[in-house]
Formats: sequence, C-alpha cells, structure tokens
Amino acid sequence: MKIVHQVNCNNAPKNKMVTKVTEAILKRDQDVVNEYYLNQFDSLTYPELNNIDEITIVSALSHGKSASSLCEYYNQNKKKYIGMFFEFNTFKAQKFKEIIIIHNE
Repeated sequence: MKIVHQVNCNNAPKNKMVTKVTEAILKRDQDVVNEYYLNQFDSLTYPELNNIDEITIVSALSHGKSASSLCEYYNQNKKKYIGMFFEFNTFKAQKFKEIIIIHNE
C-alpha cells in the first residue's frame, strides 16, 4: 500500500511525530508504534485495509496535549476516511498516552 503525504510538517516537530505514527499505524509497523505509544502496538484496533492501493494522510495537527490526523482512500469507488486522535502524556511529551482510531467502513 502506497501512503501519500499531503501534509507539510517540516516546522512543527509534534505534527511530524503525528504523521510518522499515523503512517506506522496504517502500515502496522510495530517498532515505530511502540517507540511513540506508551500502551504499545497490541492495545490498538487497526482498520482493515486489505486491497487498498493508496491512502493519503490529508492532515496532521497538534495543539497542547492533543493531536489528530485524517486519512482518506477509495474502496470500490467510494471515498473512505480514517481519523486518529492522540493525547500526549505531557505538553512537551515525546510519547502518546492515548490513541483512538475511527474508521468509516
């Protein structure tokens, strides 16, 4: 599956981290998820993305202890979305305390 980035996070380290973890979740990259998520890889419920050729990370935003990302893709000619919501463990944190994944199937 190809992952396309529409976001530009070069000047915002937290947004860059949100994008990196979003991509890791989409790819089910256990090492990256475990590096940034306190509850670890196995605690998440991952969206089923079988037979998806391309997914776009449309946005990655952070403010204070909260962050989010929005992804979109097409499945059977219908646009689908995945939203991810993140909570840092502190304002200057380098790890997430909570990750919630919402997927409209």
